[in-house]
Amino acid sequence: MKEYLHMVKRWDVIIVVFLTVLSFLPLAIFTYAKAQEPKPAPGSESKLVAVIKVDGNEYKRVDLTGHTGTDTFKVTTDDGDYNEIEVKGERIRISAADCNDQVCVRVGAIEKLGETIVCLPHKVVIEVQSTTGETEPDDGIVIPS
Repeated sequence: MKEYLHMVKRWDVIIVVFLTVLSFLPLAIFTYAKAQEPKPAPGSESKLVAVIKVDGNEYKRVDLTGHTGTDTFKVTTDDGDYNEIEVKGERIRISAADCNDQVCVRVGAIEKLGETIVCLPHKVVIEVQSTTGETEPDDGIVIPS
């Protein structure tokens, strides 16, 4: 090891340290941006609702804001396929399904505005919306049409 130590120069160490510090820059930027987001005005807060759709038709709405405990129910399609949905606290997830790929189960729990879980084989979609009907958070980005 000592025979290789003389090969490391001062600038090698400076570059390695600089790149290591630089790799944490995105974390600092996103943390700062998240902290600067405006908080909703008191009294104007909308509640979050999970909208469950089967084959494009609304099946059920579950209030997430203020939900306590654990609720489990099964969504069964006309073909006999099923998705078991679990609401635990203010989060919702598909805990079991009889589809082959199990992508909807591996997504895990969702709780933020605009998040979705999709089970393509069973045509089940769970989307977190606000009670005002918003499906995406207002991030201040304006896309001209």
